[in-house]
Amino acid sequence: MIDWARLQGVYGPAQDVPALLKAAGTGADDAWSELWAQLWHQGNTCEAGIAALPALASLAQHTDRAVRHPAIELAGEIVGAALREGRPLEGTEELQRPLALLSAAADGWLSERPADYRTSFRAKLALDGFPVLSDALDDFVDFCVEVRCPGCSDKVGIVIGDFGCYSSIRDWDLGDVHPIPLRPAVPDDLLGIARRLHHAAVRDDQPRLAWGLRHVFGGAECGACGAIFSPASALETRRAAGGGAVHRVPE
Repeated sequence: MIDWARLQGVYGPAQDVPALLKAAGTGADDAWSELWAQLWHQGNTCEAGIAALPALASLAQHTDRAVRHPAIELAGEIVGAALREGRPLEGTEELQRPLALLSAAADGWLSERPADYRTSFRAKLALDGFPVLSDALDDFVDFCVEVRCPGCSDKVGIVIGDFGCYSSIRDWDLGDVHPIPLRPAVPDDLLGIARRLHHAAVRDDQPRLAWGLRHVFGGAECGACGAIFSPASALETRRAAGGGAVHRVPE
């Protein structure tokens, strides 16, 4: 039994959260607004947010779209924030089933092709353990991130979009120096979560997203040392210093 009064929300004790969760189950917009305010704020979460994940997983199974959608979206933001903050979610036994239910619910929601598909896909990424990619994801028109090469630790720019798909060493004055084409993954070679995410994009008629994911989960070459690495894996190692578990993406 959770003692909510002893848990901290964003702005103080979380004793009101159970009542808000119950009201949110009726689709009440004001309850959802208050839950967002108490459990997540500007990319950060709290112990009450993590404690609310099992309840949000239950709400994510609701037949009413007005309940299911905000439950998935809020849970995605909470999980993403918690992983970036280094909170131990993935190894927590009592959260394994709720997280699995939330991931499945997000996949089901995506299969309905919601109008805000990209926002919902970002929630799916966070729930599947890719919170940094979730934050960085755009429409792959001008996707540009900087990662550390796992071989030499130099900074490597990763560009995916209308300006090209390449890795480069970035210079303040010269721009992208010695761009090297990315090596997009062959869909049949993708494994595990990467394969399922790509499959969802193809299934839901999101060709640009599927194309971008092939590059994110493919290979990049470091112009400094020649190491080949997965951009997605390198991107997620940003949160390793905080103690959070990191998915190792097959290369």
